[in-house]
Amino acid sequence: MPVTTESFYANVTLTDVQLASCYYPILVDIAKHKHCLTYGELVERAKAEYPDHPVVQKAIAVSTGRRLDVVRMFTAERELPDLTSLVISKGSGECGTGFTNHFDPQAARDKVFAFDWSNATLDFDGFVKSTETGITPRKKVKESKALQLMAAYYQEHKSAMPLSIRAQRELIVELIMEGFSEEEAFKQAAHIDT
Repeated sequence: MPVTTESFYANVTLTDVQLASCYYPILVDIAKHKHCLTYGELVERAKAEYPDHPVVQKAIAVSTGRRLDVVRMFTAERELPDLTSLVISKGSGECGTGFTNHFDPQAARDKVFAFDWSNATLDFDGFVKSTETGITPRKKVKESKALQLMAAYYQEHKSAMPLSIRAQRELIVELIMEGFSEEEAFKQAAHIDT
């Protein structure tokens, strides 16, 4: 399959980029040790390694796929193996469908494990700066308002929603708080499998 440097998501946010910059060195470290970890383990490790980073401390596992997409863009630009193949779902033991719909995870992991990561750049800063300039800031929404907007949208459209959407409540609220419209948040959440 061709390497893509474009995001699978409609809009990359500043939060996506900030979290990706923290996840990338963790992924390089686990690649060196030829390990995998779950979405939740990645978030918890990042929280432990960046205790003073407020965005990291608010991170949740269900939105990690969005953040990994930014890591994938970074590695693809540098023609590095796809580190995001090392992050798997606790339930399935495999990458989420956002990955498996586009790539063979085992083939990607084989490339990651065969690569010599000892000389790989850990400098995500230049990528962060260039990516941030292309991001249109969104108007943040307080959690209480996001909960109201989510509930109202769900009530109005629930007959057209998949039953599984209820499991994505945290992600939907987070996306609305980041400034996505209710429609965008529900649409993105409907395609997440972590």
